[in-house]
Amino acid sequence: MRSAGASSGTAGTPFLGWRALGIALFLAYPATAHFARPATAVALLATLVAYIAASILIRHPARWLVPPLAAGVVLFVAPQADWLLYLPPIAINLTLCWLFGRTLVHGRVPLIARFALMEQGTLTEELAAYTRRLTWLWTLLFAGAALASLLLALSGNRDAWSLFTNLVNYLLVAALFLGEFAYRRLRYRNYRHQSPLRLLRNVRKTNLFER
Repeated sequence: MRSAGASSGTAGTPFLGWRALGIALFLAYPATAHFARPATAVALLATLVAYIAASILIRHPARWLVPPLAAGVVLFVAPQADWLLYLPPIAINLTLCWLFGRTLVHGRVPLIARFALMEQGTLTEELAAYTRRLTWLWTLLFAGAALASLLLALSGNRDAWSLFTNLVNYLLVAALFLGEFAYRRLRYRNYRHQSPLRLLRNVRKTNLFER
């Protein structure tokens, strides 16, 4: 039994290390994109994309080689591809807009309602209406962020674009998430409310691409 437990722990170590690498890359990207040279930011972007691809497609330990190789290739082949930095904020916000907005079609369960069902079990009429409005609000936030990212990219003002995409965009998302939680605790105080951390865990458990 002890050897089996030790074997299981040893097997889990590379997975935890791989996950830690992903978290570090994601946390480092906004600051790198804002403060570092464009070539460095593009290399980190390539590392991130390679990490995501390797996480999905490769289970062999050799996947550890993929992110640094991608960074090296980009630095060597396309060191001046600064325009690539403008794509992720637009693509990510549009994807999130689509994930929320598609669930507002008649006959589908709004995405926020799915999270609420995990918390409440069933939804009253007022909660169902609230979750639909909140899903609309998230949809509009991501649509507005994508549009702002595009317009700032086209404006040629890289400082303003970088400030918005690498700081303000994240602050808006955090403000809506935490502000809505505080509002909901006051407005619907008679209902059960889970912590923000638990809500994030519910998001992870949800199949966001389910119709």
